[in-house]
Amino acid sequence: MINIELNKEKQYLQIVYEKLLQTEKELTDILKTTRSEGLSTLKDMSGDVRLDFSNVSDNLDTFSVLEMKNREIDQMNIKMKTADLSLQKVKRLLETPYFGKINVDFLDEEPEEAFYIGINNFADKEGNNLVYDWRSPISELFYNNVIGSSFYMANRQRIDVAIKGRRQFIIEKNTLLNYFDTSIAIQDDVLLEALEQDSTKQMKDITSTIQQEQNRIIRDMKNSNILVNGVAGSGKTSTIMQRIAYLLYSLRQEITSDNILILSPNNKFIDYLSKVLPSLGERNPLNMTLLQLVEHYLSLPLENEESYFSRISQEAVNSQTNVLRSLNFIEHLKKADRLLLSVTSFFKDITHNNKVIISKEKIIEIYQSTPDHASMLHKVQATKKQLSRYWEKRIRIQAKNRSTQNQILSLSEELQQKYFGELITDDSEESVFKYGKKLLTKKYHRVTKSIDSTTWIDTKVLFDLLYFDYQKESYIHSKEHLNLDEAIIWLTIQNTFIEKIEWPQMRFVLIDEVQDYTPAQVSLLSDLFAKSDFTMVGDENQAIFNSAITFQKINEIFETHQKQVQPYDLLNSYRSSGAITKLFSQLANSKQQMEISAVRPKGNDPQFFEMGNNQNSMNLFSLLLNQLKEERLTIITKTEMEAEMLRALLEDTPNIDVLPISLSKGLEFDNVLLYNVSDDHYSTERDQKILYTAISRGMKNLFITYECKLSRLLTI
Repeated sequence: MINIELNKEKQYLQIVYEKLLQTEKELTDILKTTRSEGLSTLKDMSGDVRLDFSNVSDNLDTFSVLEMKNREIDQMNIKMKTADLSLQKVKRLLETPYFGKINVDFLDEEPEEAFYIGINNFADKEGNNLVYDWRSPISELFYNNVIGSSFYMANRQRIDVAIKGRRQFIIEKNTLLNYFDTSIAIQDDVLLEALEQDSTKQMKDITSTIQQEQNRIIRDMKNSNILVNGVAGSGKTSTIMQRIAYLLYSLRQEITSDNILILSPNNKFIDYLSKVLPSLGERNPLNMTLLQLVEHYLSLPLENEESYFSRISQEAVNSQTNVLRSLNFIEHLKKADRLLLSVTSFFKDITHNNKVIISKEKIIEIYQSTPDHASMLHKVQATKKQLSRYWEKRIRIQAKNRSTQNQILSLSEELQQKYFGELITDDSEESVFKYGKKLLTKKYHRVTKSIDSTTWIDTKVLFDLLYFDYQKESYIHSKEHLNLDEAIIWLTIQNTFIEKIEWPQMRFVLIDEVQDYTPAQVSLLSDLFAKSDFTMVGDENQAIFNSAITFQKINEIFETHQKQVQPYDLLNSYRSSGAITKLFSQLANSKQQMEISAVRPKGNDPQFFEMGNNQNSMNLFSLLLNQLKEERLTIITKTEMEAEMLRALLEDTPNIDVLPISLSKGLEFDNVLLYNVSDDHYSTERDQKILYTAISRGMKNLFITYECKLSRLLTI
């Protein structure tokens, strides 16, 4: 029976693979032929099409021919684009045509049907689906449900079915390496490898839980805002990327990648993610750090990424920074209209070449003449409109001035071409007025820009007023650039009191490592993307920076914006070996310690080494490299200073990477060495989170060094 099933699966794989190869050839030929036809059409346009504009009739004929040729080119471009997209999908499927199969009884008199699940859809020439996209409605049966009665949703209709069988494959090109019949869904090759080594019921149940909990998040279309608290190695980031791919597939008539924003923790992580979505057949959406997003709006110098991570990695935070980050300060700030409407010290002159063009006194006069609105934002916007009219009137008056008109008429032909793009052929008063207005508008374009960008409001004064009103003491500014915490308040002030910040409409905003954001940052993002749906993932155990936020606080912030958040927990870790998972689980918060489950087998126990001087360290590194043969070793340090010292020490040593924990967070490595996990170096609650994060970077082998005494946080 087993051999019969194996032969059936092998035959089906060969059928699918041969049709994929045939389709690949056909699409390649189409692209080649269409390109050739396109070049021929272009030659026709430049050669055979005679451009005759001698009379109206000939004009119309010529335009008609050109329009016809342009339509031909447009059709060819569409044909090529469609063929190219299809070809890319086929090439992906040629690597692994499919990975799963479900047998479904539709509860009618027809026999049960088999559905093969892959990374993309593939149909033959007759329109028969040979492989179904993992995001299609029918595929949900593969991921979510056990054998037996079930249902799925298609076109908002519930379809009741019975799942008769579920099968998982390991396939490379046209070779079936292995398959498993299981009552639960598996999906990931890593899990399959684990299953091969341990086929116990417990392992299968763990695998089932992983698929159910991840897939619920990926396919959740009911909840606008989702907050995922996932332990290290639980697949948080891959869940985000699969969710994006699923949304782009399910809502393909409504959105594109342009409607999605990913906020990543650092630039290294952006590079890390850049290849994921293309491998799923989707174009990467906008992916940036919070620093980059803020810098886009800020007209002032902002700290760089290195400076930012150095600052948030420090143990202590000054009291000023704590105030700026707090939700209490943000809420106080947003209710400060009455305070700000009673003062005018935040206005400043509009200048041009160091000369005052519109004085702050004039601006205050206009401001005070506007209606007494309930909010300062409306009053400022009314002032801006009045100021624009006032400036436009001044330009018109100046353009009618006799001296301005004489100046226009005395311009050389060269200057006329420079300023107006044409020569002045009409010297009537109306015409000269038009040219004068154009010249003055160009000359004073910075004044117009200043009015539009509200630079006549001094944000620093507003900042100081608001801080003093809340804290009853003055804020001490840095002499250099703004740090991110200051910049967040800057933009919150801008968005609340001056002018709403415009950003291209994003349907979905996805935030990774959300536990590293401050309440002020989360509040600003919720304001900026008020109409967007949020998917936020993180791990409270990895809140290693001094900027950390609790998930309860995130919920509170969204509630103040009248938004509900659906929480999810991911408690199964399948990145690290069982032994490594057991070690970092000891460092999780007490609620999760007993709930974290390791999916991979136990593997090698972590090794501990007491170290002395640098020479001892070098000897150990050399010993471990020999033990690992040609595999790389990643050394993770607590601080950037330690990382720099080790990089200098290991400058000429191959196969070793050195990273501080701030930059290794979110990444994973086969072989990890934690440097200097000594009792005097790791002892606080924050150190516990750093240690949890660092240990969980390792997948296969973990080495830990210490001096004198191992950290009390570890029990071995």
